[in-house]
Formats: sequence, C-alpha cells, structure tokens
Amino acid sequence: MIQYTARKEFQLPLFIAIDKVWDYINQPASNPLLHYNDGSYIFDIPSFNKEAIREAILNACCHRSMLIQSNVVIKQYPDSITITNAGGFRSGVDMNNILTVNSVPRSKLMSEILQKAGLVERSGQGVDKMFYNCIMEGKALPDYSGTDSYQVSLTFKAPILDTAFVIFVRKVQDNRAAAEQLNVFELLALYKMAMRDYEGLDEKIL
Repeated sequence: MIQYTARKEFQLPLFIAIDKVWDYINQPASNPLLHYNDGSYIFDIPSFNKEAIREAILNACCHRSMLIQSNVVIKQYPDSITITNAGGFRSGVDMNNILTVNSVPRSKLMSEILQKAGLVERSGQGVDKMFYNCIMEGKALPDYSGTDSYQVSLTFKAPILDTAFVIFVRKVQDNRAAAEQLNVFELLALYKMAMRDYEGLDEKIL
C-alpha cells in the first residue's frame, strides 16, 4: 500500500474550488519544471499542464454520476496525476473513440453553466485540449485505461518522452498562421509516427 504524504479536501463552490485545487497541485515541489535544450536555449515545461488538468477536473465534475456516492478524487504522484469520477463512460463512448464521439455530460445544466462562465470548452472540445497539450509537450497521451463501468479514471504522465519531437512540432506551429495551425488529429498522426505507434493510423498517412 502506498502511503500518501499529504491529503486535502475541498468543499467549496466549484468556481472557487477549481483555482484552489490547481494552486494546491501547482506547488513548486509537486509540479516542478522540466527542461529541454534547443540549441543554446533552455526551455521549461511544467510536469503537469494547467490547461489540461483544469479541463480534466471540470470534465470529471460534469460527467460524474450523482447516483453513486463518491467524490471526484485527484491522486498526485511525482511523475503522474490521476483524476477519477464516479460512473463509467456514457453509452457509445470508449477509450478508442473519446476524441471523435460527441460528448454527452451527465449534468447538462452544469455543463452549460460552466461553458457560459468560460470555464470549459463547448461540448466535445475539452478532450481535444487535453490531447493537444500532451502532444505539444511530448508527453504520454491522456490515459483512460483505469476506467471501468463504475468510474472514469484519467491519468496524465509528467515525463517528456521525446524532446526532439517537442522542438519539431513547436516550430511547425510557430511558423503557421493561427488559422493554419495543425489540429489535434494532425498532431496526433505526427505524434504516433514519432513514437512509432502506427496502430489506427490511416495507411495514406504512412
């Protein structure tokens, strides 16, 4: 059994809690900067990306089952962070199609309120944002493998897998106008080729 070194519970309105939770995660000792070199320059990437983590926490709140007595649980380790909410994937959603299937939150009202408040993306774009950030930072893709019928478990890994890929993909995006930036699916294809993971890639791309 792994013993935890700290434990914190938040019982606050969500609009306040999301910032408090991130501040707790984002302490220097628990979210250290990772470094990589590009020529004579040194660049920093946080172990855990603010945009991706906040989106994952808010998604967990929108999609959790109110029929199961369980809170949204966040477990942070030196090299990973796992966010779990009660209730499995909705019908028709699984680990293989989560990027392409239309998202249907369990709490439509909560989702609409968070969208209007600007806290989350419009339906279906939050997962895109999480994948996008992981790819741009050269990290493992968001991992839903701990998900079952009773809970959705999402893990982000901290280590940078390929600094050369990070340098390459950032230069590609920096050299494009905003309207011509590669989308998450195009970036995913590049990522899979860089990681030599050809499963699910269209043969035309290869």
